[in-house]
Amino acid sequence: MSADPVSEPVRGADDDVLIRLAAIDQRLHQISTHLATIGQLLSQLDEIRTNLETLIGSLGSAESIVAGTVCELPGRGKSTS
Repeated sequence: MSADPVSEPVRGADDDVLIRLAAIDQRLHQISTHLATIGQLLSQLDEIRTNLETLIGSLGSAESIVAGTVCELPGRGKSTS
């Protein structure tokens, strides 16, 4: 009985490993790109949230000012009858 040369299957296995590693590397690059995009979107959403909080706070302050002004106008106050 003669054994098959060991070098041939090993070389094929090495090629398979290199191909798989290249595919993994490419997929990791794609994931990294997607994560960067998601990070940018999260940053924009955070900025929008901050702007909305500021706007809501400003509207709340404006309502207080307007409500106080309306109550102080002659003929606009609460009736005491």
